[in-house]
Amino acid sequence: MKNNPFSFFLDQLEQKLPGSLRPMPAEIRAAARAMMDERLAKFDWVPRSEFEAQEYLLAQAEARIAALEAKLNATLPQTGPGV
Repeated sequence: MKNNPFSFFLDQLEQKLPGSLRPMPAEIRAAARAMMDERLAKFDWVPRSEFEAQEYLLAQAEARIAALEAKLNATLPQTGPGV
């Protein structure tokens, strides 16, 4: 796979076109790239390192919540069903 996902996408698209439409004219590539850039600009992207840091913090928070729930359940009086 290429480093540039857009080029990879266009190459894949071009391979699927009928032979008469290959190679894809530069103006079509430019228009497709502009459209793709416009769509991609609407996304909120984060670096992988930031995502992994948040993933780690979430796992820690979930572990703390589970520990606190266990501690709370151990200190609450045990009652029967319906109480």
